[in-house]
Amino acid sequence: MHSANTARINGNCMKKLKFYLLTDTHYFEESLGAEGKAYEEYMKTEAFYLKESSAINKAVFKKLKEDKETELIIIPGDLSKDGEYESHKSLINELNDLKQSGKKIFVLTAGHDYNEHGRSYKNDEFVPVKGTEFKELYNLYYEFGYKDALSVDEETLSYIAEIAPNIRLLALNCDSKRECKGLIDERLLNWAKEQLQKAKEDGVYTIAMCHYPVIPSVPVFDLVGDAHVKNWREIASFLADNGVELVLTGHMHIQSINEFTSESGNKLYDICTATTVGTPGKYRKIEIAEDGTMNVKSINVEGFSLPDEFKTAEEFFDWRFKYSVKNKINKIHDGGSGITKTLKSFGGKILNSIKLKTIARLLFIKIDSSLKDVRLIDFACDLATAIFKGDMPYIKGTPEYDAISKALKRLSFVLKKIEPKLSKNGVKTDLTDMLLNTIGNNKGYSDNNATINLKG
Repeated sequence: MHSANTARINGNCMKKLKFYLLTDTHYFEESLGAEGKAYEEYMKTEAFYLKESSAINKAVFKKLKEDKETELIIIPGDLSKDGEYESHKSLINELNDLKQSGKKIFVLTAGHDYNEHGRSYKNDEFVPVKGTEFKELYNLYYEFGYKDALSVDEETLSYIAEIAPNIRLLALNCDSKRECKGLIDERLLNWAKEQLQKAKEDGVYTIAMCHYPVIPSVPVFDLVGDAHVKNWREIASFLADNGVELVLTGHMHIQSINEFTSESGNKLYDICTATTVGTPGKYRKIEIAEDGTMNVKSINVEGFSLPDEFKTAEEFFDWRFKYSVKNKINKIHDGGSGITKTLKSFGGKILNSIKLKTIARLLFIKIDSSLKDVRLIDFACDLATAIFKGDMPYIKGTPEYDAISKALKRLSFVLKKIEPKLSKNGVKTDLTDMLLNTIGNNKGYSDNNATINLKG
């Protein structure tokens, strides 16, 4: 008979689990240098904060220390800005401080954490600084996962560790080689299968973390190769069919919760969490109760000093994201010479001035009056921001949904020609359905705060 603080999950005795989940801290040691023309030019298209990242993350760590009842912290990768050695050392000092306050911390490294050619920004130029080789990461983060590991795959720095009695964490590193971003190959799968089989034999429950989302965060990301692990359906099925119900991910800087059911009927939930240093500025607290009920709560990143022009951290984060999106769009129209430069410049001016009512006229559709004077570029930025915040609000019945739905219907003859080229591995692509389910959350639960019953 089980005691009051245990639950039967997958036939195993499991204690309650409570932890914080934060990811993509992109920590940059400010003393390296973040100023001048080169820095300002770089930040025009950067969606998250660089110079301010250390202060923002320290504010998060301060909040974590205040919670005396939750000791476990999980961070699935992109710990540093771009592998600067001093950034790693400064972040590790903060993690050691958390550890001394009673926290148990398990991290995973990713592509932004190793780079032999780190750089800072001084005197209007990029300045080389000491970088970090991939092979150095094991020793640097030894105290935060590897020390407690039951097994380590040295080639990828994947590991499995017991994070609580009868609960293990399988940390799958799919971003250990730059030429193989998002790859979990057959060799690593064999290693993982051995670990999961051993966990089953030992009668323990296993959750996983992976830097890349295993399940695309929104439907349209299925078409973006760098937005999820390669062969994601195969990997999701592997995890689900080997007893893993939950995987914790990052990389896309987005708030999302998604589910996948394998052909064998086993379910996997992927909780992808945003960066701490950019919109929407969130981290999570997750609790699994005695009966397997999982409560997911998203928490705003706050508590750091804001420039005078911003009233809230949300405004601060949103400004950087929209500013970078507009500059990325406009950058397409830069460059060239002669007639090419003239045409690009003309195209950029049109893009920045054209309103939705003009698009509606061109497509012969009617849109709500509230949208008519909205500039296309502003609409695109608002749409992108909403998607990354999760709980995409543009569901059926909203002016935005209706306008996009009508536009897609008008363009259906073009989409039908494109879809066969996008369909692969026997999975047909329906662009209209994919796009409409990307702008509106129709899953039946929130991407930010949700209650999910793990099957057990």
